[in-house]
Amino acid sequence: MATSFNEARDVIAKLADERSGVFAQDEEIIALEDAVGRTVRTDIHSPLSTPTFDSAAVEGYAVVASQVSSASPRTPMRLRCMGTIRPGDRPLEIHDTVVSGYVTCVEIFVGAPFPTAQSTKRPYDAIVIRDHATIVEEGGGGRIIQIARPPLTSWHKRIAGSDFRQNEVILSRGTSVAPRHIMALASVGIRQISVTRLVRIGVVSIGSEIASTVVDQQALQYRVPDADGPYLAAALREMGEDALYWGVLPSNGGVLAAFLRDKLQNEQVDIIVTTGGVSRGRESCLIAALQQLGASTHIDSVAMQPGSSAMLASIPDSAFESLQRSRNSNIRFQAVDPGGGSFVTPPKTPGINRKRSPLIFGLPGSPIASACCFRFLVTPYIRALVGMYMEQEILARVSLTPEPTIYQPQSDGSTREWVVKGSQHYDIFRHAILRSQHDGVSVELARERSIAKASPFVSSNCWLHVRREHAGVSAGDTGNVYPFCSPKS
Repeated sequence: MATSFNEARDVIAKLADERSGVFAQDEEIIALEDAVGRTVRTDIHSPLSTPTFDSAAVEGYAVVASQVSSASPRTPMRLRCMGTIRPGDRPLEIHDTVVSGYVTCVEIFVGAPFPTAQSTKRPYDAIVIRDHATIVEEGGGGRIIQIARPPLTSWHKRIAGSDFRQNEVILSRGTSVAPRHIMALASVGIRQISVTRLVRIGVVSIGSEIASTVVDQQALQYRVPDADGPYLAAALREMGEDALYWGVLPSNGGVLAAFLRDKLQNEQVDIIVTTGGVSRGRESCLIAALQQLGASTHIDSVAMQPGSSAMLASIPDSAFESLQRSRNSNIRFQAVDPGGGSFVTPPKTPGINRKRSPLIFGLPGSPIASACCFRFLVTPYIRALVGMYMEQEILARVSLTPEPTIYQPQSDGSTREWVVKGSQHYDIFRHAILRSQHDGVSVELARERSIAKASPFVSSNCWLHVRREHAGVSAGDTGNVYPFCSPKS
């Protein structure tokens, strides 16, 4: 019996929780400008309160508010400018006594510190903005300005400590660093942060009918290019992870077992993702290969459509240790690409200090089903492994595409027509288009929904999820939507 989607997610979350502590032990200290997309390893606190000093938020003239509070159109006041302070200057100490009817002021620019009153040793506390001051005299005697209104105290001032407070948490553990976070961290003087290492994932496609490299159209006869492997590797890299595309293997349990044994012994990865070879019966070469390796199956199928044949397994610690002991680096498995091409594998990153065997996700061979299972089974495991919080759905109004469509709404005999009909036994996922409309956010169902076709997937940008035992969704209903990519931000 298939594992329900929610139960499968619970199993995945538990496995991630068991492994996240060990994973978090691998720390990287990286420069702030290189941190975008990386996951914060521990809470990051502000080392100081910012701003560290009061500064001007506008250009004008710094004054002591109490000295100019009586300024009005009927009784304007004249002030003598005692100097100028620019950003980066040290505060001036100004003689603030009223002399010959003139109150003192200082010309100040945005970002400059306030001058200090000599009599009180306190900073000037207000600014007369430039537009509210009239220069009435300028020359050898200095600049004299006239004002006809009092300034607003602190209104034009950036107050010390008004942004971040010392020891305030700027970024929490598990946050994916985005450019906006870089601004905040840099503003308090942080230049390096501790992040978890990248999750390393190996991707391999299975199928004697698949060619990983097509040289010409003749080579494509009765075969299909590998769409799954390149897509999954690209999606993983879009998440910021370290993905290795290992190419294509034939549908042969013995060959696959030898290949996986070699990778388990010689490649240090956290996850192995396979596509294809999960059909039940004699053709399930992945199940045969996992049995040869002594793997334990955590999930053998999931009650979701598309993607019900997805499975999850791992090698027990004892069997994994045995594989490590039998490792012979001089004898490597030479995989054969059934399409005659070479594997497309990017340069490898430095090895990791792996302490447990990787999880093995077996995804269906259909590109759309594979993409769906990756998004809702593999991605949540990665997020949980690095310490990120559970992703929340986007709520959007369901609508039908206004274009002519091959698809017709389904009816169950009632007066309602379902855009997507629900199921008593399965969680249903459909690729769709998330749009921002003048009256809110809507999700349009793709015109073509065949899981065997890639063309409708190109114009889609999200998944619509209809939960198990839900009757379905009609036009105008609120749907649960997830973007194609699970950004770590």
